[in-house]
Amino acid sequence: MNEQFYMRVCSMNVAGRILEYPPMTLEFETEFSASGGSAQTKVKIYNPSSDTVTACKKTGNQYPKITIDAGYQADHGTCVTGEIVKYELKKGTDNVLHLMVGDKTSLWCSAIVNRSWRGSISAKSAIQQILGDLSITAAKIDLEDDKSYNNLVISGVTLQSAMNRIARDTKSKFFFKNGQAFFLSDKTGHGSAQYLKPDTGLLAADPTNYGYKIKILFNYKRWAGSLLILETNDGEVNLKAGKGKHQFSTAGNAVTEVEAVKI
Repeated sequence: MNEQFYMRVCSMNVAGRILEYPPMTLEFETEFSASGGSAQTKVKIYNPSSDTVTACKKTGNQYPKITIDAGYQADHGTCVTGEIVKYELKKGTDNVLHLMVGDKTSLWCSAIVNRSWRGSISAKSAIQQILGDLSITAAKIDLEDDKSYNNLVISGVTLQSAMNRIARDTKSKFFFKNGQAFFLSDKTGHGSAQYLKPDTGLLAADPTNYGYKIKILFNYKRWAGSLLILETNDGEVNLKAGKGKHQFSTAGNAVTEVEAVKI
């Protein structure tokens, strides 16, 4: 196995408090999708201090912030940014703090868009202006067809509906990742491709009607839109990740699962 997958590391910033493995036992599970919408993450923190539990309490209208960085000593990065919307300390042989982490995309996606333009406007410009109205960062806008609209009106609909409409018109996919918005062409993907074979982290690849269900060793870089190259007995298959899930434990399994389509 590639040495990059040795020596797991994980740190969680809970309202300014830094929790790290080693020595702490930390776990999380987060889902992702190319269909937009809100992401939720489940977190477990073993034997936390009383100060850490207190830090998870909501203050006024503000939920405490949390950021999770995970991976391996040679390669790790940000996996989750969000807010702690629910917490519970379960006592036993180990005291385990359970957190439910949400992000702001649930609020953004339900926000109502009221926008109109006279004359011609490109799809990319319309996207930038709509997202800008809500102070949302557009991390990447890569449209297959940056069409031009005349006298475009998008009024009285949710942001999710507005973005899905433009995504269909431009042959693209819209989704959020770590509080940032992405538009990716149906023909392209996000980031550099990962070559999948056993010594690069491949655990399983089960064929489906549209591509493959893939299980690999945990890789924080794999999200909706990620490019994958699967080595098979019949040659290489080019894939793009759709929905999936990261599971990471400093004491148990650390895997990433994706449903990928052929491209």
